[in-house]
Amino acid sequence: MVQGILVYIALIISIVSLLIVLLMYSLIKRIRLQLDLIIKKDVEEALTKVKKIRRRYIVFSIISEHDFDKRELEKAIRKKLALLYGIISLAKADPQLVFYDPRLKKGVIRTSHVMKDYVLAALSIIRNINEKQLLIIPIKTTGTIKKAKKIMYTIKTKT
Repeated sequence: MVQGILVYIALIISIVSLLIVLLMYSLIKRIRLQLDLIIKKDVEEALTKVKKIRRRYIVFSIISEHDFDKRELEKAIRKKLALLYGIISLAKADPQLVFYDPRLKKGVIRTSHVMKDYVLAALSIIRNINEKQLLIIPIKTTGTIKKAKKIMYTIKTKT
């Protein structure tokens, strides 16, 4: 009789432990689904918060006795930037001479907002192009090409 009761108790304990295992399995599965949803939501938020690269326009003036064309200037700027900071920084900055007036010896360079200071440093180091002496003076940095052109034509500099 005692053995029969012990068998029933053992049977009840095994059934209860099996139920506990099944409950834990279903809870873990639910928790995983909720965590996956939370992680997916966080990843989507992080991807939407990635800021786009903004452009900056650097207005500059050249002091020199010689004349330069647009291709010469852009090539010299890119070469000096690559020499100073490497090809990867050159790709990040992507400096482009968007406007140059040889009569006024002024121009506008477009670059990324992150690398603006690097481009300014490269401009200050350029002293000659094709054995022609020059000095590039950055006048102002702005966020739009329209404002850059306006600044270029309104500010008077000695050349």
